[in-house]
Amino acid sequence: MGLLQRIKHDLKTGLTTLRLGTAQAANRALEESELLRLRLEVRRIDQQLKELYRDVGERAVTLREAGEPVERVLYDTEIARLVKDIHQLKATSGKLEAEMQEIRDAE
Repeated sequence: MGLLQRIKHDLKTGLTTLRLGTAQAANRALEESELLRLRLEVRRIDQQLKELYRDVGERAVTLREAGEPVERVLYDTEIARLVKDIHQLKATSGKLEAEMQEIRDAE
């Protein structure tokens, strides 16, 4: 009877270990998929930032070539709106980076 109880105990221990390993693997896969999602979002934001920077530059050059004074270029409402969008995207990107770091630190 002692042998059967030991086998039963070993099987229960093995199943528990298997369940724990499976749960850990699933948790790790979820973390990795979340990191991937966040990385893709950061890349999308980086692309939007590049486009906004380009738009600001194009607008500034267009105004300057049209003979607008530098002060007009600096205080142009379109440029101000684009700069505001840039600040918002940078803040969002910073939050995503912080989320990614939290996930990495939890590992």
